[in-house]
Amino acid sequence: MTVELTPVVERRLGALPASAEFLRRLDVAGIIDELCPIREVAHLTHGQVIEVLVANRLSAPAPLVRVGDWAREWAVEEVFGIEPDLLGDDRLARALDAIAPHLDELVGTVGAQAIAEFGIDVSRIHWDMTSMSGPCP
Repeated sequence: MTVELTPVVERRLGALPASAEFLRRLDVAGIIDELCPIREVAHLTHGQVIEVLVANRLSAPAPLVRVGDWAREWAVEEVFGIEPDLLGDDRLARALDAIAPHLDELVGTVGAQAIAEFGIDVSRIHWDMTSMSGPCP
C-alpha cells in the first residue's frame, strides 16, 4: 500500500477575515473601481489591489516590494482570492497612482458608506483642522 502525503502549507490568518469583511461592507473596491477603471487586460482591479494593501497595513505593514512575500505568508489568496504573485510592487504602485487624483472623493465616499453601513451618529462632529496644510505663502 502506497500513501502519498500532501505537504502542509501553513499561512497566517490573523485579522484578515475581519479586515476583508469591513472592506467589503465599506465597498472599498467597488468605490475605487468606479472612480478608477482599469484596462480590460488587467488581472486585478485597482480596488482589489488597494483592499489587499489596506489589509497589509492593518496586519503586518511591509514595504511595497515585500507585499507579495507577505501575501504568500498570510492567507491572502484564501481570504481575498488574489494570487500573491499578482501583487508586485509595480502593480501596487499603479493602483496607488490611479487613486491619487481621487483621494478626496474616495475618502468622502468611503466615509459616507461607513456612516450608512454602520449607523454612525454624526449629529455631533468634531472637525479637527490642526493637521491641515496648504501651500506656503
